[in-house]
Amino acid sequence: MVMRSMRGGKIGGFLKYVIFGLLGMAVGGLVLSGSFSGGSVGGNDVARIEEKTITVRQFDLTLRRALARYNMSTQQAYKIGMAEDILAGEIRAYFMQEEAGSLGIEIDQAQLAKRIGQVIAPHKQEGETLQDALENILRRQGMNERDFINGIKREVSGDIISTAIQTGFTPATNLLAKDLYAFQKQTRDIDLILFKDSEITGIPEAQTEALERLYESTKFAQYEIPEYRSVNIAIFDPESIEIDFSVSEEEIEIFYDENKQSFAVGEQFVLTQAILDDEQKANDIYALVEKGTSLKDATTQIMKDNARYIENIPFETAMMLPALAESVKDREIGKVMRPTKTTLGYHIIKLMKVLPPSTQPLASVATQIKKELLETKESDHLYGISTTFEELLNDEVSFENIAKEIDISISSIGLIDATGVDKSDKSGLETFDKTDKAALVEMAFALEEDTPPLLEELPSGKFASLSLLFKEDKTYKPFESVRAEISDKFMADQKRIENKKRMDKYLAELDVKGSTFESIAKDNNKKIKTVRAIKIEGDIPAPLVASNRPMIFKTALGDYQALLLDGQYALMKVAGYDIPKMDVSGEKAFAVIKERLASEAKEEALLSYLHMLSKKYKATINGQLLARVYGQQNDEN
Repeated sequence: MVMRSMRGGKIGGFLKYVIFGLLGMAVGGLVLSGSFSGGSVGGNDVARIEEKTITVRQFDLTLRRALARYNMSTQQAYKIGMAEDILAGEIRAYFMQEEAGSLGIEIDQAQLAKRIGQVIAPHKQEGETLQDALENILRRQGMNERDFINGIKREVSGDIISTAIQTGFTPATNLLAKDLYAFQKQTRDIDLILFKDSEITGIPEAQTEALERLYESTKFAQYEIPEYRSVNIAIFDPESIEIDFSVSEEEIEIFYDENKQSFAVGEQFVLTQAILDDEQKANDIYALVEKGTSLKDATTQIMKDNARYIENIPFETAMMLPALAESVKDREIGKVMRPTKTTLGYHIIKLMKVLPPSTQPLASVATQIKKELLETKESDHLYGISTTFEELLNDEVSFENIAKEIDISISSIGLIDATGVDKSDKSGLETFDKTDKAALVEMAFALEEDTPPLLEELPSGKFASLSLLFKEDKTYKPFESVRAEISDKFMADQKRIENKKRMDKYLAELDVKGSTFESIAKDNNKKIKTVRAIKIEGDIPAPLVASNRPMIFKTALGDYQALLLDGQYALMKVAGYDIPKMDVSGEKAFAVIKERLASEAKEEALLSYLHMLSKKYKATINGQLLARVYGQQNDEN
């Protein structure tokens, strides 16, 4: 049912932003050998890389993060192949991770901590600690700390390998860049003799049979009259519902009592700590503390403005990093512990107090509960309306009678084609939201006669149902109405063919030295037109057309060719060329070319390396699972 998604729409919704791309190596066109053939992948795994697997839950989180920036559903992404592209990127990232392990690459803790800090820092709000910012990121991304750290490790190890590969492919000389500069700046001078198609005479008028054959061969492309449809549209706009829901104190208390476990807080250690990237500096701070300096002053003395000092932050013991939990296992209140190494750096911890397990009091969570209950009531109310709407549609109740029970707007669209325009080439949906027009046209042309209308969600969040009023089937302009046009086309084609034969004749004469370029011009009473300084890119001077450029530049100096122009042919001779020397103004262009070459060489190197890895490491995906999860409409989308 289309409105099921609304039950979580305003409360949940898609994750809105990807903080970091896990390697971001979904390079288009790279073939993963055997990856998309199904393979022996587990029932809940979308991919297997060697002995590692990517579960459908892991991939779903990654996919939704990536799609949020495009406001695209997982089903839409699967339909256009984007879901598989994102999965391919994840597989390539795993290739790099496997290769890093096989090469013995280990990530230095300082390097890892620095990268984590770079990821977290831009999202740290005023008054927040880095730990607060990290927790907010994890909550928004639906990740735990371990997955976050592993993702950063994978990114850093991939960077190390890709940087090493790409550095080795930097061009060693300027030779190729100079050749490309010369190629881009070269020009051609050509001589032309113009031969218009209209000069050809003596073409007999076409017989009816020939014109009919030409009509039949071109009517599908040139003379089609598209199908037109007229529809009724019923729109339900959730924003039009103006009901003030209320939540009583009793309802809040009942919800609290029934969900008390959700408000439980485990045992907590309240910690004050300093976090360092460098082990020596951590030891220096601890040495000052042992001499009687407070942890705060010692941290400031050693780290100055770069101090990462956090006071009195509670941590649930069950959720603490194992190394930190181990360092305070004796629960000595007020004691500063020796530096402890974790994936985030070196921690110097002071246990301030231990908070026993507790349950958040009702007063502290009442506002949160009220907000959730209000949103649930609104969502349930909209869900009920949509259910009624659908049931009435299934019972074949008319839009007008549905409007007596539900607040919907009804309008009609006159005859439009599959592009949404009417017979005057004007939009037939001017009164509708711009974001909804394409969807409404698609719905209109998906309607089948004698089938009850469906209710579908529009991009704007509104819901629409369409019924077919009238349909004009696709047809073609009749032969007699376009006979004169076809006759003209037939005559133009014949003249073009005869003109081309004339060019072939002159080229043959030039090849056997029977004629000269000048003699052909004289025999036909024509002037030779010279076009100078034709560039390899940019505008091309008249009467030439852009499609002539390749032929001009691949024809050798002094050679001849025939060029097809608008309504005429030209016999061409390449008369000269120029490859300018680099001057001061050209140095900037040369620098751009050189930089682009270096970049492309590095990209090519990385592509080749990833292709090699795809052969080295076996990767398969579970295509049936992808199709089952994303290939059909589901409640989550």
